[in-house]
Amino acid sequence: MKKYILQSLVACFGLLATANAGNPDRAGGAGATQLLVNPYVRGVGLGGSNTASARGLESYYLNIGGLAYVKKMEIQASQTRYLVGTDMYLNNFGIAQALGENGSGGVLGLALSYWDIGSIPITTTEAPDMTLGTYTTQILNMGLAYSKTFSNSITGGLLVRYISEGTSSVNASGITLDAGVQYQTSLNAAKKIKKQDFRFGIAVRNLGPDFAYQGTGLTANTTVTSTGATRKTLFGSQPFNMPALANIGAAYDFRLDQNEDSYDHKLTVNGNFNYNAFSSNIISLGTEYAFKNMFMLRTAYAHQEGNFSTSDYRTPQYGLSFGVGFNLPISDAGTALSIDYAYQPTVIFNGIHSIGFKLALGNNN
Repeated sequence: MKKYILQSLVACFGLLATANAGNPDRAGGAGATQLLVNPYVRGVGLGGSNTASARGLESYYLNIGGLAYVKKMEIQASQTRYLVGTDMYLNNFGIAQALGENGSGGVLGLALSYWDIGSIPITTTEAPDMTLGTYTTQILNMGLAYSKTFSNSITGGLLVRYISEGTSSVNASGITLDAGVQYQTSLNAAKKIKKQDFRFGIAVRNLGPDFAYQGTGLTANTTVTSTGATRKTLFGSQPFNMPALANIGAAYDFRLDQNEDSYDHKLTVNGNFNYNAFSSNIISLGTEYAFKNMFMLRTAYAHQEGNFSTSDYRTPQYGLSFGVGFNLPISDAGTALSIDYAYQPTVIFNGIHSIGFKLALGNNN
């Protein structure tokens, strides 16, 4: 078992070295920053602290190693109302299918996220009065993932994500890679508690080649002054980096039941260190209280280095987040419907609201 742990950690640290991590001076040097917005509601309520405890499709954003815990099938849909007052929405859909009995052959997942930011008025230097109609943008991410259980304690996975953003005349697209592992064990083995209460996770995200915009929107008709001839001129686009980062996290379950044979009340403490290549690092701490795995309350605080006052904030969020969840059993076979909600107060506009639904077939933890 120790051999598997060592190999997994070495592999992840090796990928971390390729992420070319930097410092806050590089802030603004990366594009595709929509990849830094979490569309999965449980993780939003926990402030992104659940790198070690994310399970199923929820692991797509933080640590794809958690996808391996899908036992049969999982279907998920969510919507984030981003910065209320801007009419921006992040929509997310996903499906995961276990291969073999109880996922013995691994788990295959597919997820799609796309932004709806409405219509934008067209303006030009000749017509700045917004009389030329409107245009829309396309911002979408599609991820194909595979995750597998390697032992009773270790899972790992890979995620390949296709990214496309732009308008009808200008577009940038490409591929990024995520990788992650999770390790779980029991720190209370002496009490014969069967549940795994300690978890550790490490993941690297958004690794990939530089992107650049291209298309007819980067051309313009210009006049050669010496001849008066009209020529089409192409304006080049500067390539931009992907927002590479690494997550290192741990989680511990506190049993609150007086009876050691029951597991009705559980308090999970999550901690995560978010190592960013193009912005300040973030340390987050989140807690989740669960009653019989049917009702959950969540809260978290994420501190970004250098944020000490409103004028210092480098992200829209204050750092606080809150969430609530309901897990409703549907059948004795383990099928359940989950409904989750999360809220993040923001420095500008009127906060971020997220709501999600998940249908899990089988006993997905």
